[in-house]
Amino acid sequence: MKTNRNIKPFHNGKNRRTGRSTGARRTQKAVATANNPQAEEIRQAWVAAKMKAREEKEARRKDGPCCSTEADKKATNLRLLKMLQATVCDRVWNNELSRWEGIMPRRFVRENAVHMSHFRDFARKHGYRSR
Repeated sequence: MKTNRNIKPFHNGKNRRTGRSTGARRTQKAVATANNPQAEEIRQAWVAAKMKAREEKEARRKDGPCCSTEADKKATNLRLLKMLQATVCDRVWNNELSRWEGIMPRRFVRENAVHMSHFRDFARKHGYRSR
């Protein structure tokens, strides 16, 4: 039989020619543990710190309105507009208004998603739009 050296003889734990299992592949996986107990302790400490940080982040998240007063909304809108003007945005020609409009980057929208409910209208008045 002619052999093709460019094709691997084994694939997915089976011999390509015979179809038999090689036995090198384990079908039942055991629980992952570190070889070194000290490394496992370090990993456990890291996991505990990560869980604590995640809980703190959840605790900081507010369920209520993002800006409680109208003055807070205005200050936040101005701050976000300044940040948006400092970033490089894609521009699209608006035929109705005959001017270029900036498109807010998705990263900016994602980072400030809490404030987007009131900032979108404000940004629209200043020549920006979301996708």
